[in-house]
Amino acid sequence: MRSFAVFIGFIAAAASGAELPNPDLTAVEPRVRAAIEKELATAAREPDSPSTWGRLAMTLHAHQFDEEAAVAYAEASRLAPGDFRWLYLRANVEEASDPAAAVALYHQAVELDPNYAPARIRLASALEKTGLAADADGHYREAARLEPDNAVAHLGLGRLALARGDVDQATRHLERAYELSPETQAVVAMLSRARHRAGDRDGARRLAQAARDLPPLLHQRDPRRAEVDLLAVDSESFLRRSKTYRETGQLQASLGELRRLVELEPGNAQAHFAAAGVHDRMNRPGEAVAAARRALKLDPDLVGGRAVLAGALFKLGQFEEAAAEAERVLAEDPADIHMLLVTTMLAMRENDVVRALERLDRAAAAGASEPRMRDLMIRLQLELADALGGAGLYDDAARRIEQVVETLERAGAGDSELQPHRRRLASYRERARG
Repeated sequence: MRSFAVFIGFIAAAASGAELPNPDLTAVEPRVRAAIEKELATAAREPDSPSTWGRLAMTLHAHQFDEEAAVAYAEASRLAPGDFRWLYLRANVEEASDPAAAVALYHQAVELDPNYAPARIRLASALEKTGLAADADGHYREAARLEPDNAVAHLGLGRLALARGDVDQATRHLERAYELSPETQAVVAMLSRARHRAGDRDGARRLAQAARDLPPLLHQRDPRRAEVDLLAVDSESFLRRSKTYRETGQLQASLGELRRLVELEPGNAQAHFAAAGVHDRMNRPGEAVAAARRALKLDPDLVGGRAVLAGALFKLGQFEEAAAEAERVLAEDPADIHMLLVTTMLAMRENDVVRALERLDRAAAAGASEPRMRDLMIRLQLELADALGGAGLYDDAARRIEQVVETLERAGAGDSELQPHRRRLASYRERARG
């Protein structure tokens, strides 16, 4: 039930000409309900404060109450018409349901702060959605001028140039986007299209293959929008923010979000599991093992939990337990590339070359979707090639190098990276012919 203070606030707000939003909070988490009701009560007490209405709007926005957030942003803008934030964030809310309205609001926001590059990019994106690509181009260009290292701006410029048939300009911008963000599907796939249009069929094919294994979205750095995201207090928002920080290499911030969630929900198995993964990325195997054990104690069937535990145990040198956990994972998912590589390394430690080769072949067949796994697989292939070549098994060594070349080609590697391996492959084949 709505609090008495908020109810009274309707009367005060009505007297000032505004009307408080009325979100349906019956199905939300208690923390979310408390956060929104707090801001509603504050807006009821301070109906003439633009910052209060703005804070209410941001809190509603953070928890996907978009219609109600738009109303509150509109009131904040009415009370403070020169404040860029409320126009900009209202446009962000409106964009999904009404791109044309968002375009008008973004234009007004850009007039108030023409030097905020993310606003230029969001305006350009909204213009594209409404069929005004020519107008979008100018805003992407201005964003790239303001922030030369903004991969999203260069991706937009490349996409528009390709659409109008300017392959040279498209390639130039997309190469720059690729240089800035080489591990994003949107960038790699678009560069693949540009290279195909330029006649580089082999390069386009390699990039298209690599794009399939990459995360799809290119994260846009937007401090104003991030202020909204940070207000979300539901469980999924903590996990989502942690994932975004992890994908952008901000591992300490990623861990911070998970620690906050664990403080609020000590029994959240997903939070402990995600923390194990971040600790593993930070090369803290002891902490990763502890977090993975906590996650599995809370949920023994947690998907991915035993794989993280096995990898961390291997790094700690607890090989017997690592092997047992890895085999449990492979019994359920024979194509788990992480566990195939862990068991390959375990077999190599025991000088079991036959088993190492069998597991590595299965890993190569499964394909590495994550750069870390791909690099590890290549390293293991090269180590086994050395061992096989040293034993005079040149055909087998050549097969290892063939898989390295195939893996790198799928990842879109250039000739400079491939040539040393191709020369090594030719050498092994020559020795095999004897």
